[in-house]
Amino acid sequence: MANVTWDHDPPTTWTATVDGRQVCSIKRKDIGGWIAGWVDERQWPAPAHLPKAMPQPTRFFSSLEEAKLAVEQALAG
Repeated sequence: MANVTWDHDPPTTWTATVDGRQVCSIKRKDIGGWIAGWVDERQWPAPAHLPKAMPQPTRFFSSLEEAKLAVEQALAG
């Protein structure tokens, strides 16, 4: 399991770091919600309700806590 460290760049950005290397950033959107984007070649899988969609490097979340949890789970698996 990856040991994820979160760094905060106020007011809108959180960065996930593993072993001193940035792996993902989460940014607050002006319209509400948060976007989590990988900084490497990693991709988010297609959402369950859109099974034919292509994997994407970014994904929308309604809350910061939801985004952080999804990043941590993706890195653990």
